Amino acid sequence: MALSGLSMCAIVMENIGKPRVLKVTRIRIPKPAPGEVLVKVHATSVNPCDLHLRRGRLIIRKPMPHILGADLAGEIEAVADDVAGWETGARVCVCAEALGRVINGGYAEYCALPADHLIPLPEALDYQAAAAAGASFADAHHALVTQGKLKKADMVVIRGAAGIVGASAVQIARARGAKVIAISEGQFAARLHDIGADIVLEDAGDDLVRQVMVATEERGASLILHCSDELNLAQALDMLGPGGRLVLAGLPQKPQARLDAADLYLKNLSIVGSYGGIKRKDYESLLSNLAKGVYKPLIDQVMPLSQARAAHRKLEKEPGFGKLVLVPDSILEAAAKPANWIPID
Repeated sequence: MALSGLSMCAIVMENIGKPRVLKVTRIRIPKPAPGEVLVKVHATSVNPCDLHLRRGRLIIRKPMPHILGADLAGEIEAVADDVAGWETGARVCVCAEALGRVINGGYAEYCALPADHLIPLPEALDYQAAAAAGASFADAHHALVTQGKLKKADMVVIRGAAGIVGASAVQIARARGAKVIAISEGQFAARLHDIGADIVLEDAGDDLVRQVMVATEERGASLILHCSDELNLAQALDMLGPGGRLVLAGLPQKPQARLDAADLYLKNLSIVGSYGGIKRKDYESLLSNLAKGVYKPLIDQVMPLSQARAAHRKLEKEPGFGKLVLVPDSILEAAAKPANWIPID
């Protein structure tokens, strides 16, 4: 392999903790094992699961040191001898449950991973857009469609709608014909309307249940997707109409919650969690819809990979509207040079 013996830049963590445990390090470029390919990473992104893994709220299923990153987009650099169907130079993206948890993830210039994790990247979709959509759309699809059994006739309430998963969920629910009530901070109202929310309610005050009931003509929501850090289970159940479903997508800061079991019993309500991967065909469909413009990849900021620590702090303290995309510094530097640039020794 041409890159054998060379080093790469990676963001490595040797223990769990605060963002300072993320360290810019040079390590050897991995060689693809049997069944694997080596991907040159053009973009990855920061997802809530990265923060949970770094903090120790979710378990990393491999020995430290570890490289985070639940999704990536790039091009194939090398292919193991036993891998068929993939060639060097192919544009690919990856969003797998194992990535960044069971195996090293996308916070590096190169990533070796199983060939069956790869998805072809549509030509109309660039690397940064694919990484921005990646895990957020996959998580939203799993929550709404797989776990929530989303139907066209549903009246969907999305709590935390301006967040990474919530904004993706707004687009998916709207594209499937459901009516969407988005609950979020007031400053994001216009942008939520732009991506498909029918009604936007500000996440403030103590009359949210009343506002949802008015918006649904007293019927209540048929499906609630909760992807907010703050969990008020009793309030969420009060927003549901008979037979309604509540899907928890994300790990709240305080996961313990109280509820009145009579609500579940008398209204035939159900509560399900949503944590897991997305089927290959569903992810290919998401990418196709992104390439066609049905969905919009939402990017808050593109940052150099070396600033991963700052990106984690930003997502923790001042989340914006859309994803924080990380691009290897070498990629950004190459893009900044003019096309006719000639190095001078």
